Amino acid sequence: MPLKPVLSATDKENIRERLKKRCEECWIAQGYKKTSIKDLCANAEISIGTFYTLYPTKEDLFLETIQTIQTTLKENILNIIRNRQTKDGFAEAMKELFQEYDRKPFLYNVNTPDFQSFITKLPEEAVKLIRFDSFDFFSQVIRSAGLELKMSEAKAYGVLSALLSTINAKEILSITCDYVDVFDFMVDCLVDDIFK
Repeated sequence: MPLKPVLSATDKENIRERLKKRCEECWIAQGYKKTSIKDLCANAEISIGTFYTLYPTKEDLFLETIQTIQTTLKENILNIIRNRQTKDGFAEAMKELFQEYDRKPFLYNVNTPDFQSFITKLPEEAVKLIRFDSFDFFSQVIRSAGLELKMSEAKAYGVLSALLSTINAKEILSITCDYVDVFDFMVDCLVDDIFK
């Protein structure tokens, strides 16, 4: 019987990255439930056996994928803020966050049956890992921006959360206007009311 090829650490990392990229694409296009390990492996050009040497379950891949996306998103937002510690920099960061939600609806729309199906298969510790504490992140962004609020942090967070939730109305808005343009306009107007 021939020996199985041994994957180097670099090979494993490259395969993981290909699988996470494909997982993200599938999650956006068809959701968690309709994404099969067979499809993921075919696209990543690996065997199903190789998949199972890297991930015990499909959920493990999805968990790692969402953690990577969240980490990258946080880093991108903080980099925008640190590079432009102005109201305009803050507005730019909010626009990037909105566009990321638009590209990856599973990041914000966690109450869908598809996302709930994914969550119910995770152990509680894993759910805690992906639970995005947006208020703490907002506080971190404010500190990084070096901006002073005109209102309480809780109220500013509420205003910006309500603004971001307009992504849920994109289908209705897109009938009559460019919903991204509407969001950008609202952010540009609100930053002067939120920050000194």
